[in-house]
Amino acid sequence: MTSLPTTSGDQPAFGCVVYIRRNEAGRLCGRVANLDGLETEGASERDILAALVKATRAKISSYLDEDQRVPWIDPPKAKADDETKRFLPLHL
Repeated sequence: MTSLPTTSGDQPAFGCVVYIRRNEAGRLCGRVANLDGLETEGASERDILAALVKATRAKISSYLDEDQRVPWIDPPKAKADDETKRFLPLHL
């Protein structure tokens, strides 16, 4: 059995846990459960995930640029009953 790489050359890979729900106004809301401060709203799940990818990459890059450890939340924050869990793998 071969193991899958977690990095591609000098390009690190990260896994983000994302929770998505519909708010009272009917818009979708998403948040990264394993890294603080990343939330957004959008018209579709695709919009939410695209915005969170961009924000998460920027946040991780800022930590790495400053030679700081990324403050992952492990285990991730709890999922509410009305949220759907998604796993968002990304490369910087």
